[in-house]
Amino acid sequence: MLTPTGLVRRVLDWLRAQDPEFDALRRAVRAAITVPVAAALARVVAPGTQAPLFALLGAFWLLVVVDFPGNRQARAVGYLGLGLNGAILLTLGTLVAPIPWLAVTLMFVLGVAVTLAGVVSETVSAGQRVMLLLYVWPVCTPVGPIGERLLGWSIALAICVPAALFVLPPRHHSQLRRHAAQVCGALADRLDGVGSPAELTSAMSALRSNFLAASFRPVGLTAGSRALVRVVDQLEVVTELVKDDTAAALGPMKQPAINVLRCCTRVLDASRLPHRAADRAELKRTVIELRTVARGRYREDLTEILGEHEDDDAVSVGRELLSRRTIATTIRLIGSIIGNAATADARPVWARALGLQLPGTGAADRLLPEPVALATIPSGFLATRSVAARNSVRTGVGLAVAVAVTHLFPVQHGFWVVLGAMVVLGSSALSTRTKVLQAMVGTAVGVTVGALLTAAFGVDAAVLWSLLPAGVFGSAYFPRLSFTAGQAVIAMTVLIIFNLNAPIGWQIGLLRIEDVAMGAGVGIVVSLLLWPRGATAAMEATIASARDLYSRYLQAAVLRVTRGISHQMVEKLSLDAVAVGRTVDDAVRHYLSETGSGADLRTPVVRAANRATRLRVAADVIADIRSLPPPSSYPRARKVLEEHAEMVSERLTGADDKARRPISDEFVRALRAEATDDADAISAGLPLVAVAANLGVLELM
Repeated sequence: MLTPTGLVRRVLDWLRAQDPEFDALRRAVRAAITVPVAAALARVVAPGTQAPLFALLGAFWLLVVVDFPGNRQARAVGYLGLGLNGAILLTLGTLVAPIPWLAVTLMFVLGVAVTLAGVVSETVSAGQRVMLLLYVWPVCTPVGPIGERLLGWSIALAICVPAALFVLPPRHHSQLRRHAAQVCGALADRLDGVGSPAELTSAMSALRSNFLAASFRPVGLTAGSRALVRVVDQLEVVTELVKDDTAAALGPMKQPAINVLRCCTRVLDASRLPHRAADRAELKRTVIELRTVARGRYREDLTEILGEHEDDDAVSVGRELLSRRTIATTIRLIGSIIGNAATADARPVWARALGLQLPGTGAADRLLPEPVALATIPSGFLATRSVAARNSVRTGVGLAVAVAVTHLFPVQHGFWVVLGAMVVLGSSALSTRTKVLQAMVGTAVGVTVGALLTAAFGVDAAVLWSLLPAGVFGSAYFPRLSFTAGQAVIAMTVLIIFNLNAPIGWQIGLLRIEDVAMGAGVGIVVSLLLWPRGATAAMEATIASARDLYSRYLQAAVLRVTRGISHQMVEKLSLDAVAVGRTVDDAVRHYLSETGSGADLRTPVVRAANRATRLRVAADVIADIRSLPPPSSYPRARKVLEEHAEMVSERLTGADDKARRPISDEFVRALRAEATDDADAISAGLPLVAVAANLGVLELM
């Protein structure tokens, strides 16, 4: 029998599971304390004006609606940008409110631009909704003095931004960095003989789940933050390749590989910020050490392969060589990516803004300068007709239609019509209908509770002020637990906010239900007309297009080594692959959100996307091979590489599903048949072995 104590314990355990690091709880407490302070200060500074209302709404939006990720510096930059943009949008919305056609046109432009800008970084994505609200509110309400509205916004910023940065701040700096550090540590433990396969698998699953759970890529505005995304795929490759006998197979490369992974863990550790420069230098040293040791071992292995008396013995050695070469190369690449990302983020602010002082990189650990990223990432999404691009257009149209409705019909509180459309615009009509129901149920529950409170206590200011902290706390905390519960608490808090500024009782709640319903209807109509099938229908075509490009990139990278084709051609395909990779990532995230799959890595489309990504990862590594063999060396081995590159591409695209012999068998025999006795035979064979190792990993998929 469940006792009251047991029930309480079970509830607490459930809450802890929903908010394991208590970030949502700290955020809710911070908002509950700070929002009333900002509202009270505005009433003292500018009583009888619109400043208190805008200060209260601004504080609510800053501490409840928006939650910038990253460390304190990154969050400060986010709030600074939001503060400046918010002042501009408040002014703009107030100026165009009397001109309906201009208000609707700007709503469309802002809806498209702000939504699409979210693909640039998670910081921009986090501030999207508030930026739209800061235009929607003045454009859909009676015109008021711009100075009073800006004063209210300024008060909200002055009180809430310091609170967000210094009062109960989030404990984590970056979930991606933290989970990547855990995987690096688990890999090092596994190779060192102190970690289990289950621990490594669990850490990798947590990293991949965290990476896919966000609506947009969990990256910041800096080149280093964006580069760190690449480490996820590399860590997954090593995780799958490491077995019980891997440490022994690595031989002299084992300890340098462990050292690289340990250094990666320290560089990614946010608590070691004071030691970051020393940690970066140590990581760079260990990467160089691993490269040096690996090169010596590769030459020894190739010499052994060519010196074996029997082909079967040589093939056995070749299989081990290709496997350990792939593992060592990938670990070295992981160290390079993390080291380059840390070096890029350590640049002065002016260098980051201008995209200068970046370390030299290759295709596999590419760093994109900040100005280039800001210019090319959104255009890349538009060029590939991505899910994000379609969503931005639909959001712009939906919000513009909602604003038009508020001007064409006698809507008393037009802001809620637009907010209703904003809340329910999902990636398809199906998910939109689901959100409509949840939003309406939540709003009805919140209005009912608010009406009961109003009936019991009236609109007495003292009572409303006492209820405000509880309402703000619930508005910040409950959405973490349930979308519907969050809507209910927000609806109740809205009643409190409006009755504090214009005491008219519970009737405002009924008006909000009507307005939200009207906005929800706009969202459904727009979704049905512009994209009735949503992200699910786009996934297959997106992945197929990516596989085709990645296959051409892989084959071009191989031909560069085997036939010396133009490096410029390979470089162009590499850049195209980066842009298409973002499109695939975007489509997967929207698909998981739309279908309610969460971050389930077993979902067929996720597995298909991962397989396609492996083609790009292998092509990047092959494209970075610097020393090319002489044109006349090993012609038969080159042909084997070209044939297997084509076969891998055909198998992953579904054009060929026949069983094939592993590349190690054919490649080693071809290599031995054409080897000469001079010293150049080893040097000429090493780049070909590097290609074979990467193709061998693809054949295992």
